[in-house]
Amino acid sequence: MKKIFLISILTLSYISTFAQATSQDVDPAFHFGMKINPALCWLRSGNSNVESDGMLLRCSYGFIADFKFANNYAFSTGIDISYKGGQLKKQTSSKPNDSTTVTTVYEEKSKIRYIEVPLTLRLKTNQIGLIKYYLQVGVAPGFNFNAYNEGSYSTQTQYPGFNNTTTTDVSKDDTNNDINFFNMSMIIGAGIEYNLSGTTNLISGITFNNGFLTISDKNADDALLQNSKLFANQLGLMVGILF
Repeated sequence: MKKIFLISILTLSYISTFAQATSQDVDPAFHFGMKINPALCWLRSGNSNVESDGMLLRCSYGFIADFKFANNYAFSTGIDISYKGGQLKKQTSSKPNDSTTVTTVYEEKSKIRYIEVPLTLRLKTNQIGLIKYYLQVGVAPGFNFNAYNEGSYSTQTQYPGFNNTTTTDVSKDDTNNDINFFNMSMIIGAGIEYNLSGTTNLISGITFNNGFLTISDKNADDALLQNSKLFANQLGLMVGILF
C-alpha cells in the first residue's frame, strides 16, 4: 500500500512538473520570422467624382522582427511587400455644342505595390497553456515601386437622331508616376501566438491597414486618378512563424 502511495505521489509530481514545463512562458528578447497576409483591398475616395466600385483580393508577404523591451511588450517591425488597390469608377459628361452630349464612363482596377516598414507596439497577455493573445497598433510608412490600372472606358455620343457608344479596353496601363511615392498607414491588429517548440511560435491574426495619406497625384495623367483623393485600405488574415 505504501509503495502504491509513493508511486502515485511520484507520478503526480512528474505530471505537474511536465505541465509546468510545457506551459512555460518562452518569450526571448528578440524574435525573427516570416509572414504572409492574404487581404481584401479597396480604395476609399475623398472626391465625389470618383467612387469605390469594389474590392480586390491580394496577398502581401514579408519579414517580422520583434524586440522585447518589457514583459509582454515588444516593438515589432520588419519589411513587407504590400499589395494594395481596388476597383474604381468615374463618369464625366460634356456638351461640345447645344445639341451634343458626350458621356464617358471609366471602370478600372488599380493595383499598387509598396515596400512598407511597420513600426508597431505588440501587447501580449500572459501565456495561457501554449497560447498568447496580442493586440498590435502602430503605423506603416510605405514606398511605391509599382502601379498600374486595367479595365475599360466607354464613350457615349448623343445628338438628335444619333446615339453611339465605343468601348476601349485598358491592359496594364502604367500609373507609377500617377501614384505618390510615399504613403502612410495606421495599423490595428489582434491575434494569437501559439508555441510550437522552444522559442518557435506560430502567429496569426486579423490586421487592418488604414491609409491616411492620399495615394494619387492630383496632376495624374490617368483620367480616373486625376484629383481623385484616394486612400488605400486593407483588411487581412496574417499567418507567420517566429523563430
